[in-house]
Amino acid sequence: MFWLTLILVLLHLTRGNSPCSGRSLGISPCSRTQFVKRESLTLYCGADERLMTNSNSDTCSQKSHECYIAMTQDYHSGTYWCQSNSGERGEAVNITVTGGSVILESPVHPVPGGTSVTLRCLTSHKSSHQLGVATPINQSCTFSRDGRLIGVGLTGEMSFAAVNRSHEGLYTCTFSGVESPGSWLAVRAPSSPESLRPTSHQHLLLPLVCAGLALFLMVLLGVLGGFCWRRTRKEAEEAASEDVIYADVVQNKTKKKVRDRSDHETTCRH
Repeated sequence: MFWLTLILVLLHLTRGNSPCSGRSLGISPCSRTQFVKRESLTLYCGADERLMTNSNSDTCSQKSHECYIAMTQDYHSGTYWCQSNSGERGEAVNITVTGGSVILESPVHPVPGGTSVTLRCLTSHKSSHQLGVATPINQSCTFSRDGRLIGVGLTGEMSFAAVNRSHEGLYTCTFSGVESPGSWLAVRAPSSPESLRPTSHQHLLLPLVCAGLALFLMVLLGVLGGFCWRRTRKEAEEAASEDVIYADVVQNKTKKKVRDRSDHETTCRH
């Protein structure tokens, strides 16, 4: 019961490490800001934040931290961000809903320098019963940055092993003559020691983990100590039992020798 409670507490404390922490907008499906018409889309912020937008849509009321759009339309395109109750504004994300058949999958938020990044070209199905479903293209397509061709993806993808500031720009992909809308790839400096400092939740988490480990070690030592004590006691009892048996054997042998000697002396006298 203690360990179950500890796990639940740890999960509660680590919720701040979710995609919404740090006033960052969460998006599902993730890894893209482009959507074809009639796709479903969920936008969410932290529990103590509100989702804000400048789009012409009234779907997201700006009074909740989460917004579900069942069927995206052109008017859902716009800028979305998370805002705290005190007015602190988070990083803005541009959402694009297109009536075209080709979209680009790229990182939603700026990526640290040195990170590997993969861009994917996706297409929507033409049949009416599948409208609003975007799937990866496993065929050859081209990728451009700032309007200039940069390469061909034979399987619908283009990867960068380690991005830097030179990779920043507006990317598009083209498949069967149809070009996707543009998505901006932003690259930020690698994580600095300042960003690695523990948060307030981590300050609370560390003593809790240490206390749990200490309790675990105490229980473990208690179990091992009890086992060793019982084993030592059993061995002592067995040794005492063997001593008693040995003493009885020696005593019996001594009595027998005395008796035999007495009988011998009696026989000699006769």
